[in-house]
Amino acid sequence: MMRRWLRCGFLVFCTIVLFGTTSAVAQSALTPGTPAQVVLPPLNYVSNFYVDTDASAKQLTISVSGSGSVDVDLFVRFGTPFPTSPVMVSEDLLTRYSHYHSYSDSSAESVIVLPSSHVPLGPGRWYIAVINSDSRRLSTTATLSALTFTTPQVATIGVDFSSASTNPSDPTLNCDIAPWTDSTAAPPVAGNPGTTLGQQRQNALKYAVQQITQALQPPVSVTIHACWAHLGGTNNRAIIANATPVTFLVDEPDYGGYVLPLRYTWYAITEAVRAGGASQCGLLGGGPTNGCDNEEILATFNEDIGTANVLGGEQFYFGYTADTSQSSIDFVSVAMHELTHGLGFIGLANTDSTLGPIGAKAGIDATNTSIDYQNLSRGPYDDVYDVNVANVNTTNNTYTPFMGYEVNGAGDAARAAAMVSFNGLRWSEATAVNSSVNQNRNLPAPGNFPLLHAPNPIENGSTLSHTEQFGDLMNAVYPFPPPRTMGLSQPMLAPLGWSSTPASAPVYAQPVPSNWFDRTHAGHGFDFQLVGHDANLGDAYILVFYTYNANGVPEWYFSQGNLVDGVFLGGLASNLNTLLYSTYGSNRGPGQLQLTQQDVNGSVVVDFNQASRSPACRNVDRSDQPVLGVMSWTIGSDSGNWCMEPLIPASRHASPDYNGHWYAPLDANWGMEILDYDGNATSSSVFVLVYYPDANGLPTWAVASGTLNNGTANLQALARTNGYCRTCTPPTTTATSPIGTLTLSLTPGPPLGKATGTASFTINYPGGGSFSRSNDPITQLSLPTGQ
Repeated sequence: MMRRWLRCGFLVFCTIVLFGTTSAVAQSALTPGTPAQVVLPPLNYVSNFYVDTDASAKQLTISVSGSGSVDVDLFVRFGTPFPTSPVMVSEDLLTRYSHYHSYSDSSAESVIVLPSSHVPLGPGRWYIAVINSDSRRLSTTATLSALTFTTPQVATIGVDFSSASTNPSDPTLNCDIAPWTDSTAAPPVAGNPGTTLGQQRQNALKYAVQQITQALQPPVSVTIHACWAHLGGTNNRAIIANATPVTFLVDEPDYGGYVLPLRYTWYAITEAVRAGGASQCGLLGGGPTNGCDNEEILATFNEDIGTANVLGGEQFYFGYTADTSQSSIDFVSVAMHELTHGLGFIGLANTDSTLGPIGAKAGIDATNTSIDYQNLSRGPYDDVYDVNVANVNTTNNTYTPFMGYEVNGAGDAARAAAMVSFNGLRWSEATAVNSSVNQNRNLPAPGNFPLLHAPNPIENGSTLSHTEQFGDLMNAVYPFPPPRTMGLSQPMLAPLGWSSTPASAPVYAQPVPSNWFDRTHAGHGFDFQLVGHDANLGDAYILVFYTYNANGVPEWYFSQGNLVDGVFLGGLASNLNTLLYSTYGSNRGPGQLQLTQQDVNGSVVVDFNQASRSPACRNVDRSDQPVLGVMSWTIGSDSGNWCMEPLIPASRHASPDYNGHWYAPLDANWGMEILDYDGNATSSSVFVLVYYPDANGLPTWAVASGTLNNGTANLQALARTNGYCRTCTPPTTTATSPIGTLTLSLTPGPPLGKATGTASFTINYPGGGSFSRSNDPITQLSLPTGQ
């Protein structure tokens, strides 16, 4: 009854740097029900408004409208404010700070937040940022308003009956709208007052939508694009109808806009609209000019039903009460079934061998435009439906997650086997398992898990995405009597984003200040250190990315930014990059050097939340690591997503603790990362990364390791001789050569203070000459561990 038509969508937007700002003013309360006027010149923004909510609020709606049809965008954040002047701000940065956003091409945006939203509505303060992002560079006076409700407001599920289209390559994807206005006379039937066939068809679909609306109480409007097409069939078998979400979204660091509860996981656009509290175009950006029309579901009914050679000429029945004669096809029941698929009742694990391996997860194709199962540019990812599915071993009553941890696609075969197991494919999430509509609920686990459709052989389009519960709306077989209630699908949709149960506030990761590395890119990594606390903008960190250029020569980049909800966001520098490459002046005298930023189109984001779900962290087995992060970086035309883990966990730090980033306060052209571990004041192991300028003033680095005795270490400096570029395949072995010496003399700092010391070194350049210092005073730039 359902055929999948998949089109991929992403959280994308035009990055705008906001050169002007009116945010350098006192914070201003927005009183619910009292609009405020905001003057916004071109590329300007405000972020000083807020609205307070108490426990009585069960819905918060924040809206903005620009005058003169000027494009304005809306961003909402709970608990702490957005960045303000003099910090350089871009639309990308505000998106990443926001918990909710709406940035379509229109002049009006709105965001709805409920207690069941992913960042739940509750007592507290909600901060608001508004941007004038109009491409025509026009000024506007925006009207900003907030409303609170003591009960959630129910939005509409609308139906578009009037948008025809054709698909030359596949007529089954045509959208014929003529049947909706068919003037053939028809007597009213079972509560449906239509007097023509077209009226009855429209009325029956509206009635089906009404039943779903009453059950799910959607807070944000959803629109169905309703079509007919010649789907054909035989006297024994036919596709009655099909429906699907028009697009799917996945959250990962490259795309920002974290509106989905699970990272690195496919969500149907209908689920994303519900979770994000905004329209499709508001979530994705854009509007009609780039194909966004705020229609979330495509529903197509078979125009050949009722013809002599399809199902024996059986007709659709359009009554409001179920047909018990078994002589026709209940349109309302069929429509409810298919629209439920469109709401997200759909698994994306592959069931079609022509598309790739059976059981494969869905990724993004090589063109970066659509969902695919092979030749991927990104992914593959879990999907939120299949995350709640279990692979049950009925012999010993054990089960494993259908989307469980895997390395290099090793789980495909297990998923393929589960799909033909008859009763081994089941729904494991507790809401449906414990529901009164689950016919298995009184059995011991996992026998109480609702059965999913898993015939042998696979029925493409039906396997996995249907139940086997007798009489259920989402049963794979058209049941009798035809159901008019959502049955198991309602509690099954709950963990997919359709729950009305109050949600818990998200818990964000707190990374370890340390050296971080990707075991599949040995020799590259980053020094990540805490340099200051900021209760509003997020704690400040420095990140030094040590790596190799295209010729295998060591080089490093740095970024300074904030940890926002478990994500490191590099701050915008004057060259509009967040990952910087610097050239030092020719005069290398202490304290006299000039630091110049070079334009390298560099950016960096590190997401420490749910990193184990990322494909970057599943390419090798990292299940032994409790803390991971996904580093998304761009340097020039190169980019990557790397899975990072701390080299030395905090539990292995020596005492006294000299770990951190160090610098010479009077000598601005070099620094080092010190890892001091497995020991005490008498003796410990030490690893040092020295960052310094090469003979041409370009940033390079070397390493040294050994033993720290009573705060003193005499070390040999090494350079890697077989370095490899960031996008190259790593060599199987590491080769180094000595290039100098390094002596450290370190002294613990006072309680809650920074350690100090001196450094002496000589590092020789390959072509002659050296970089050296003698007893330079050094101190920790980063905060000591625990502060």
